Amino acid sequence: MFYTPPILLPCFRERTFASLHFQELPQLHMTRFFFAAVGFSLLLFSCSNDPKTNQYNNSATPDTVRLEPVSREGATTYRITEGTVYWAAKKAIGEPHNGTLTVREGSLLANEGQLINGNAIVDMQSITVVNMKDNGEKTELENHLQSADFFAVKEFPIGEFTFKEVLPSNNPAFNAVVSGNLTLKGKSNPVNIPVKVTFKGDDINIESQSFLINRTQWGVNFRSGALGAAKDKLIEDVVLLSLRVKAKKAG
Repeated sequence: MFYTPPILLPCFRERTFASLHFQELPQLHMTRFFFAAVGFSLLLFSCSNDPKTNQYNNSATPDTVRLEPVSREGATTYRITEGTVYWAAKKAIGEPHNGTLTVREGSLLANEGQLINGNAIVDMQSITVVNMKDNGEKTELENHLQSADFFAVKEFPIGEFTFKEVLPSNNPAFNAVVSGNLTLKGKSNPVNIPVKVTFKGDDINIESQSFLINRTQWGVNFRSGALGAAKDKLIEDVVLLSLRVKAKKAG
């Protein structure tokens, strides 16, 4: 199952939000959402990566308060015990493919029921395709995704997401936005991920809403329209991601 988001992330840069207001999108079937997401991707990418455009639209005059940093004194470290990244991508013509990657390890720092920072290591060699019934075609696509055309997993066997900023949210679908850097193929770019964080005893469960990345920003350029690929061969630059992670108190 792939999780379809009801939101599109805004740009933000100041730690001054008591509540983050997100544009609501109707729930859509995966394929329909993918087409809609492509139309909004330029807005998302420019907001995420261009500091000059990281301005929050305050025209609705939301209530705001200054957020005090969560103290690290007495903070607890949690070790990631399991996790999955869900992905979806498609050609310009044809149905999308979707699959998973395994979160191999990582750690989270938290205090008083709030995340402070953390990282997650993704095993790029674990990439799988889950929507193909023909085992031969499935294996062929998985091998191609691991090749130099895409993620070059022999040279870059891991990906990593590291975050040092967490903004709380009162959105019903998620209670925080983690802001950090995603590293793939040796290249790092900023990514903002809306997540629902649940603390229960010695455990932390994290489930994200879906979010978009532009694969070309990490040097994954095979059959990109930006490089002039023919329309019938073109693969969309937009990739849709979501994730689930479980962590347990260290020690």
